[in-house]
Amino acid sequence: MAFLLVSAYLLLTHAQGAPVENGALLETLKSQVGLFSNKSEHYSAQVRPPGTSRQIPQTIIIGVRKGGTRALLEMLDIHPNIVVAATEVHFFDWDENYVKGIDWYRSLMPFSYGNQITIEKTPGYFTSPQAPERIHDMNSSIKLVKNVNI
Repeated sequence: MAFLLVSAYLLLTHAQGAPVENGALLETLKSQVGLFSNKSEHYSAQVRPPGTSRQIPQTIIIGVRKGGTRALLEMLDIHPNIVVAATEVHFFDWDENYVKGIDWYRSLMPFSYGNQITIEKTPGYFTSPQAPERIHDMNSSIKLVKNVNI
């Protein structure tokens, strides 16, 4: 994110050839980038936009560690109709999280509109013996994306 801001700042100041007054351009860029970002690092403190709700994911990305699951998630997150969980939740593979219940799981998801797809990614589901059954119990029609880097 910082790289994007600095790159945009340098591009604009070089293209315009004018000095930046009091960092106003950089602040404008930060606010513009924030408006178009799907991500939030702290969902609990996030203000709920009108017409949105936290949805249980319709798609879960699973795959081996270091197999490109983060890259896949980042590419999908570019699409405006996709929102992604900010972190690996480990709901279905860690008993200490699973016992917290589905409402706890939902609270970790981003706010989304009705036309948006919510996606969560935790590579640990790939090796967990209990994850497939738990995911199926939550939603038997959920889409699982198996990402294995061969």
